[in-house]
Amino acid sequence: MQKRIIFLLILNVGIILVSLGVISHLSVNASIDRSIENRRMLANIIGRYIDYVIESNVKRLYDVSLSGKVDLGDNDWDPERKALKTAIEYSIFTGRIFLLDRAGHALLSYPHREEEGVHTFGIPYARKALTEFRPVISDVYTLPSTQRSVVLALVPLKNKDGEVVGVAGGEIDPTNYMLSQTISAIPTGAETIIELVDSHGVIIASNDPRRILTCGDRYRFLEGLVAEKKSAVQSCHRCKEGTAGRKRERDMLAFAPLTMAPWGVIVRDPVDSVFSPSSNLRRGFLLLSAVAIATTLLLAIGLSKGIVRPVQALIGATRKIADGNLDDPIEVEAKDEIGTLGKSVDDMRIKLAESLKSVQAYSEGLEGMVADRTRELHRSREKLAALLQGIITAEEDERKRIARELHDDTSQSLNAALISLDSVVAHFPAYDPIRKQLLQMREQCMAMLKGVHRMIKDLRPPILDDLGLESAIKWVLEKHIGERGIRYRLETTGSAAELKARAAVEVDYPRLELVLFRIAQEGIINISKHAEAENVEVILAFRESAIDMEIRDDGKGFDADSVYGAFRKDHQVGLGLVGMGERISLLDGTLEVRSEPGSGTRISVHVPVPT
Repeated sequence: MQKRIIFLLILNVGIILVSLGVISHLSVNASIDRSIENRRMLANIIGRYIDYVIESNVKRLYDVSLSGKVDLGDNDWDPERKALKTAIEYSIFTGRIFLLDRAGHALLSYPHREEEGVHTFGIPYARKALTEFRPVISDVYTLPSTQRSVVLALVPLKNKDGEVVGVAGGEIDPTNYMLSQTISAIPTGAETIIELVDSHGVIIASNDPRRILTCGDRYRFLEGLVAEKKSAVQSCHRCKEGTAGRKRERDMLAFAPLTMAPWGVIVRDPVDSVFSPSSNLRRGFLLLSAVAIATTLLLAIGLSKGIVRPVQALIGATRKIADGNLDDPIEVEAKDEIGTLGKSVDDMRIKLAESLKSVQAYSEGLEGMVADRTRELHRSREKLAALLQGIITAEEDERKRIARELHDDTSQSLNAALISLDSVVAHFPAYDPIRKQLLQMREQCMAMLKGVHRMIKDLRPPILDDLGLESAIKWVLEKHIGERGIRYRLETTGSAAELKARAAVEVDYPRLELVLFRIAQEGIINISKHAEAENVEVILAFRESAIDMEIRDDGKGFDADSVYGAFRKDHQVGLGLVGMGERISLLDGTLEVRSEPGSGTRISVHVPVPT
């Protein structure tokens, strides 16, 4: 019987090992195929993102023409210079932006450099942009005047009449972090290389900064793939420096071309790292097989000798119960009649122990429930605070996003509409009624554009970031109080700069200023809309380790208690006051609103600033 048990166990283990080996081999091969395809997909994703970045910045060059300020014959370069300054902001053109006429002569650049004065550039890509009337992105190009290596983005330049009069171009420095960070920010293995190359094999960006602007000979075959806009996966060789000299290794290379530029993205890994799972599996499987067979032999021998152990264990357990020991469980692992008997005896032991410990267990359970409820309440409060912080952060991020979209999309569209209306109005005589209607449409567009600009400033006033809390509050007072003819006064004591310098490292001072600004903004807007006040006063005090702010008006006032009570019944009432209180609670501060009908309103805010 012992031999039969050993034979059956080894046979079963052998069948399992063979099945696992076949399945693992197929799975690893499929994993290798997926790994190769994932590298191709990674190259495609990076390429599409870089295409998006290039396309977005090419549009900024087109904005020079859309600005309606291009007139190369008026000898007034200030409008063109302002258009170039606007286009270079928040762009990847880290060198400069310039204008060329149709003959290729440099007319204007921003920022201007004396050592690169006005001269004929002789840029071969400018002719292509002029003749094909489309944007052109160059390979890495060396400027003749300074021998700097740059990438050029060129688009046709149109005057306000829509005629192509030259080229608007921008310089991109490949060594600048704005391109390299797109590659280096991607998490990869230690030996994985991701590079952006042009059609001549010159490396524009790489996760190894030392390789930027070098020319990889192994990449010269990519010129055809770039021209055909064709992705590929293939192997290549490279030389690796080691202690024994130069060692030639094989790499697996995935390539994806860009659509906006004659470039491509390369993801390269050593072949050994790609196929290492298969080799590791074979070695591990052989080791596992040997261990499994040895373990099976030992298990079979032990099993044949351990048939009588359940009976002995059951006898010993019954003796313990007879001696009054109800704590030790009866462990009978057999699944036959002996195991059933052992389970019945153990059930009896458990019931006896439960009857003796029921009172103690009930008391301990009650204490545990109280502790659990306390911890749950504490976690709920922490989650609520985190959720509130997330909502406020999301609100500010949404304000920034909407302001950015209004500036980049809506404002530009209205400017383009104004340019189009101006060009259409010019075709109608002064007495034509259609001209009058068009002029009315233009006034409406101008009003809409001013409204959009006001909305952008209300969403995220730049004065808060540029000049600080005091200037931002003064701007809100002037906009919402002063423009309505209401008298106002802003009184400031202490120094914001000194308090900011004394603040502890863990204090997020910009967020503190933003919360105070939003509270002041909410209170001032409420005064302008509802208070019917004649005088408004804001007192801002920067103390040794705190900021105090008080907003007072002599308006009609309101019953603050009734507003808070109405919010508890209907969450649409009193949102402004409750929102101010929630914001200030995130800073461990206090907010007090005192108001009575006919007696004005006073909002007092205190925020501690640890130093």
